[in-house]
Amino acid sequence: MNKKWIWINSVLLTAILYLKYFNKVSGGYIEGYHFLEATSSFLVFYLAIILLSNIVKFIYSRKHKIPKNQKNNVYFGVDNLARFTATIGFFLYLLSVFGVNPLEFVTSLTIVAAAIAILTKEYIVDYMSGLYLSFSNTFEVNDYVKIADQKGKIIEISMLKVKLLNDDDDLVIIPNSKVHYNEIINYTKRDVRLMSIDFQIALKDIGSIEQLEKEIIASLRSFKQYIEPKSYNLKVVEMKMDHLDCKFQYTLIQVDMDMQRKIRRKTIREVFNFISSMKEHSEEAKKTP
Repeated sequence: MNKKWIWINSVLLTAILYLKYFNKVSGGYIEGYHFLEATSSFLVFYLAIILLSNIVKFIYSRKHKIPKNQKNNVYFGVDNLARFTATIGFFLYLLSVFGVNPLEFVTSLTIVAAAIAILTKEYIVDYMSGLYLSFSNTFEVNDYVKIADQKGKIIEISMLKVKLLNDDDDLVIIPNSKVHYNEIINYTKRDVRLMSIDFQIALKDIGSIEQLEKEIIASLRSFKQYIEPKSYNLKVVEMKMDHLDCKFQYTLIQVDMDMQRKIRRKTIREVFNFISSMKEHSEEAKKTP
């Protein structure tokens, strides 16, 4: 967090506090004084919340030596709390502007408030789930994860949504409640260099698992300087009635997401080529008397 913004917030907050409490003119002679009083109170509250959140993020970044422009879970969590608190303050400000006592308003509208809570249940669940995810260690920004049937890199944890960049560079936005209630696989928590590619192949298209593995490994020769020697491994995860669920694994020498995507694309193409060649051999064998 940039110290410049902390100083700007501090100056603005000090100026408004001075105008509000130390340079105050009696409101009985000024038309619209109630509006000015309510507005200045909200500005003090809002700037205090922003200043506090900036200080917390600054101290946390300094303590954990986080780069200036890098954001993590705590950063998003503090921002989410600040926004939520500021929203409540703005709602109370609107009530005050219209001359409504917030406490009396809430008390008199208990039934309406309950109805609103029911109507906004999904919003509340999403927000509470986002708050939990922001401060938990389930995953962090830049972690490579699988949430339900979506797989990719976490790029943001907001108040209501988690943003994920999948392997095709598509931005996937998932509600926080869906993230919270679904199975999560965090691939980054293991050796981040270990890569895994899942695919299915029909039993009729397989001549030999060993041959398929050799074909894939041979197709990756141009990437051998990026992959640990002897780390290739083709696993049969599950055998179905008409196909196999397979997993091809390898370990990168160093973390490189761009290279990982290139190797992934090359591997998928090689599996496709292998299946095509096996079909051609099968058709030729049928034609041969």
